[in-house]
Amino acid sequence: MPVLDRILSKRPTELFIGACEPCRRPVRGSFPEASGDVLGIPCPECGVKTRTSRIYATTVDTSCDAACMGAVGPACSCSCEGVNHGGSWAPATHQGTISADALAKYRERIEKQERERNRKAEAERKRRRAAFDEWAEDHGDVIEFLKSTDVNNDFIDDMLRRVERLDELTDRQSAGVRKFIENARRRAAEDERRKGEEENAGPVPEGRLTISGEVVMAKIYDNHFSYSGSDYRMMVRLDNGAKVFGTIPRALQTRPTEEGNLFALRGVRVQFDATVTAKDGEPTFGYYKRPTKAKFI
Repeated sequence: MPVLDRILSKRPTELFIGACEPCRRPVRGSFPEASGDVLGIPCPECGVKTRTSRIYATTVDTSCDAACMGAVGPACSCSCEGVNHGGSWAPATHQGTISADALAKYRERIEKQERERNRKAEAERKRRRAAFDEWAEDHGDVIEFLKSTDVNNDFIDDMLRRVERLDELTDRQSAGVRKFIENARRRAAEDERRKGEEENAGPVPEGRLTISGEVVMAKIYDNHFSYSGSDYRMMVRLDNGAKVFGTIPRALQTRPTEEGNLFALRGVRVQFDATVTAKDGEPTFGYYKRPTKAKFI
């Protein structure tokens, strides 16, 4: 018949029991004045306070045995009503062979449990390592980028933490990282192109003259002093590589605007007359004003 079918009574006792992990030793004591079900008791070996729990005596119609004497948990379920529960660990004046054997068996059991936990943890670590290595064979570019980039981005930071934990990224996450890689390559190529253009650019011609070149940027800028509240401006790269910036002539404001490209001007060659002035300290960059006779070429 199951023990639960033979319970006669259940009550709290004045006894507390726990285990000191550093010493691998159960700790037991009697504290009649203690309140609550948790108490710190000094370990008999190292003196460090050990967390113990109050023993609850569950009385059944079975006799007390060695399992009760060597128990380390707080629930007693035999006829001693908690008196003998964990008795092997009590600070008695006599420490006989039974207590020494019980302590040795307890420590052996704890060591066995730790070995089993370590074995399972090592097996899990190897499994995760093998799964990650298999995933990494097809995602070397993702891993290299995450470990080498200094981009300040929450998504990239989170993906790096996952990789460092040997967590495989999902296909969607990998695609997101690869998008960053492609954008980074595109930006690097664009920066290199611009650097080459700046190094090879000639000086900005000054005065009233005819300008011809390629529109490299066209945007709307706020201007609270203008009637419309905004200005249309563009940057033109001249044939010698120099760049000039100024207002978009009305004659060039005729094309439908594309997404991110005002009046679809970017990449288009234009020509107009204007007064050009080089920027102080930057001979390859200048400003133009009063544009006239503008046309597409």
